[in-house]
Amino acid sequence: MEGVFNTTGRTDVSPAYTYAPENEQEAWIAIMHACIAVDDDVSDVELDTLAQALAEKKLFEGHDVMAYSRKVFYAHTQAGSKVLIDNSVDKIAPDNKPTLFAQTVQLVLADCVVQEKEEELIQYLYSALDLDAQQAHEIVRVILLLNKGNICK
Repeated sequence: MEGVFNTTGRTDVSPAYTYAPENEQEAWIAIMHACIAVDDDVSDVELDTLAQALAEKKLFEGHDVMAYSRKVFYAHTQAGSKVLIDNSVDKIAPDNKPTLFAQTVQLVLADCVVQEKEEELIQYLYSALDLDAQQAHEIVRVILLLNKGNICK
């Protein structure tokens, strides 16, 4: 199963490599990036949607999002999506977990293509965030409704 989440194709990752986000803001970026990068195809639309989502959240005011992003992008190439999620979920405030999950589902849908790996990782994410299955399904249902009929680019 690890192969699904390690999208770098690298098998020589040093076991000494570790990733830990500095704060909740970096953890959000790590989780969101992990979900869009799991399929090895991060589209411009997904990146634009990620940037817009971060710009609209008070949580990111006064933070160097670019610095966090550089650190996250490097960590993803070294460790893969699952490690980023596993090492970031504890930094997310309990009240923010449903919002982060909803924002991540929205982000994965940004390019109108949900790859199998993305779907698997979203399922993994709701569990890692300790969300109730019913709550996660309701969030996905609402996000799908909001995206119904969108023009895909």
